[in-house]
Amino acid sequence: ARQMIAAREEARLLREEQQAETDPTNSKGSHPLDEATELALEKKQRLENPSMNWVSRHKRTVGGDTTNANYYAKRRRRFNQQKSLMGNGSNYVPSLFQLCVNYLVLNFEHIETLGLVDHSIRRALCERLVAQGKMNGAAFDVLAEMGVETLELVDCAEVTQDQFCDAMRVLLPSGLRAILLKHCGRCFGKEVVQVVTEIKREKLELFAISLAGAYLLKDGDCAKLIGAASRTLSSVDLTACPLIGTQFCQAVGVHFSSSVDDGVNGCLLELSLQNIPLTKEALLSLGASSDALRNLRSLKLKEIEAVDDEVVSIILNSIGGGSLEGVDLSDNPQLTDEILSSIRQTNVNGNLRALQLSGLKNLTAIGLEAFFTPIDGLPSPPMLRKLDLSQCSFDEVNDAVLILAAKAASFKRSSTYAAGEDNPNPENLVSQVSSKGLVHVNIIGSGVSDKAMETLAATCSSSLEELDISFCVNVSDKGLGYLVSKLGYQFAKLHIWGLAQLTEDFLDGHDRVEEGGLEIVGVWMKKSGGRSLR
Repeated sequence: ARQMIAAREEARLLREEQQAETDPTNSKGSHPLDEATELALEKKQRLENPSMNWVSRHKRTVGGDTTNANYYAKRRRRFNQQKSLMGNGSNYVPSLFQLCVNYLVLNFEHIETLGLVDHSIRRALCERLVAQGKMNGAAFDVLAEMGVETLELVDCAEVTQDQFCDAMRVLLPSGLRAILLKHCGRCFGKEVVQVVTEIKREKLELFAISLAGAYLLKDGDCAKLIGAASRTLSSVDLTACPLIGTQFCQAVGVHFSSSVDDGVNGCLLELSLQNIPLTKEALLSLGASSDALRNLRSLKLKEIEAVDDEVVSIILNSIGGGSLEGVDLSDNPQLTDEILSSIRQTNVNGNLRALQLSGLKNLTAIGLEAFFTPIDGLPSPPMLRKLDLSQCSFDEVNDAVLILAAKAASFKRSSTYAAGEDNPNPENLVSQVSSKGLVHVNIIGSGVSDKAMETLAATCSSSLEELDISFCVNVSDKGLGYLVSKLGYQFAKLHIWGLAQLTEDFLDGHDRVEEGGLEIVGVWMKKSGGRSLR
């Protein structure tokens, strides 16, 4: 493959040389001021784009140029160096906690009880048991012993429904507060719901129910579950439950409404629905039938075919008081720019901190720019901490959008940056930053360039922790190198899948190469100096 690429490159260069010889424009004489004009233009560009002044670290040192070294040797050295700095190298010493978890998992069949250990320890044990293939019925009995307040299982494939029912009969009366199950499979169905409904409501203290892959849970049974636990329930999370439908939505509207004065209805704070076959009528009933969502702080409607602009508008309008802190509407292809206006109008108190709009191909640059721009008569743009605009249209998520989002997240009074375009140098924004900026940014497949990296460096230098710019073909070594050099040590993870244009200038020359603490995921295997072929 490399030989074919090299042959194509040689053919291209030869073709360009031949075209240059036959091009009549080449015979024109150059002007004496051409060189001075080019120098002045370059100086101006460097002032406006500080990333152009960035120099790779291995080029700053004497003898740092290793372009003639073996590519695979350099890649192996880079991989081993990053692995060592991240604590996974050949000299890696596991922590005492990891040693204890590994020892317990190795001898888990001899453990009768774990005692009063923290939930995080049980979760770590469960994850390790699943990884080792030891998560069976006996292991479940040990993890789900009496006194547990949070039952979290990452895989329930080996747990039967009868066994889970027996555990619920013991755990629920003794104070179980959260059920968090992934890959539910056969363990959660009608029998479990019947066990829950048989217990008196006064004794139930469930505040969170999260079920993923509960293919036996029927719509009516789920409605009964919501009704039984609604007195204390505040978080509902359902993922890939194919039998859920209208009755569940009606149960939410009834049991969390404020219209009942008997004091038995709860306060729903989090609603997360993903890959659920709900109809549009069912979704509209969530927001139109009652004020059940009035106190909602987190809303997730992901991968639901019936979700459109009208559904989102009605649901968001039913959320009062500007309490919404997180919105996830990813992978709903019918959504357009209209949802941006609904989200902004809902954010009256400025509490919105997380916005995930991944995979919405109908969003436009104009709509996104307006969303992050101060406009009279609308609430201020959201001061986000988490922004996900991945897999949207390439040309619509551009530098202007990300720059406005970064400024809105960093300036307490959004009106202060309305006229900030007069000075194009992003470094001048540092003195104006008055608030913690973006923390997690995902812009996979967008059209951003080095200009956006410069703005992130200026506005999020002390806040940005994770950045995913995979398949952003306009970002160069200098833009990323400049960003890494300006960010603090809280910046821990960078995703660069598909960035074939990056070379050793960044991969071996950024400012965190030797210090460690920065994990770079997705290094493209590409020969140094070669063109990026797409």
